[in-house]
Amino acid sequence: MRSSSFPQKLTRAARLTWSSVLNVLYPPQCLGCRQRLPDPAAPLCHRCMQRLDRITAHDVDERLARLPNASAMASVQVLWRFDAAGTVQKVQHQLKYGNRPRFGIKLGGVMAELVSDAMPPDLIVPVPLHKTRFLERGYNQSTQLAEGLAATLGVTMDEGAVVRARATPSQTHLSREKRWANVHGAFVVPDPDVVAGKSVLLVDDVLTTGATLVAAAEAMQAAGATEVHAVTLALAGL
Repeated sequence: MRSSSFPQKLTRAARLTWSSVLNVLYPPQCLGCRQRLPDPAAPLCHRCMQRLDRITAHDVDERLARLPNASAMASVQVLWRFDAAGTVQKVQHQLKYGNRPRFGIKLGGVMAELVSDAMPPDLIVPVPLHKTRFLERGYNQSTQLAEGLAATLGVTMDEGAVVRARATPSQTHLSREKRWANVHGAFVVPDPDVVAGKSVLLVDDVLTTGATLVAAAEAMQAAGATEVHAVTLALAGL
């Protein structure tokens, strides 16, 4: 795992200190049932987590069937169904926009159960943010998920293996066709030796059309990755 720069370490330390203060003033609550949680890094209690709608392989295959070059990914696994205005949306919104990066570490550990023990990846790579988006948010939620996965699986995580070569508009309100056009060719691999000859696991928070994952997977395949798999926290409707 690549070491963080000094400014990133300083930002992370300040964020952790502030979070500790908030945990004392406002004890963490489950985002589902609002009951108090003993673990401030957990967004949900065990009961609420068990109640969430799980995603099947058929659900994922059906979504990817209409996407160009979906075969760039050897497999795609998704944990939960995205429920507009529901518990999963609350979790994803807090992880992505609510300055709760610690949720990602915990959730990444849960996502690890989707990865086959028989074929562990050689490398875990989060879908990157463009540097301008990273500066706005202060962290990449996919990196936090990837860190949780890497720690649980005992696999190296490299957040710089693939980068966004250009900023892309938000995908939220784009059609299926425009999403693909928006991200096609947006990713590059700075150092092909990092992925060459390796099985790579891409990590993202939400799968909608799959366009972002495919675009990143194509960049890594072009750099010599033998296989690119993907895992996401949720599957959103479209």
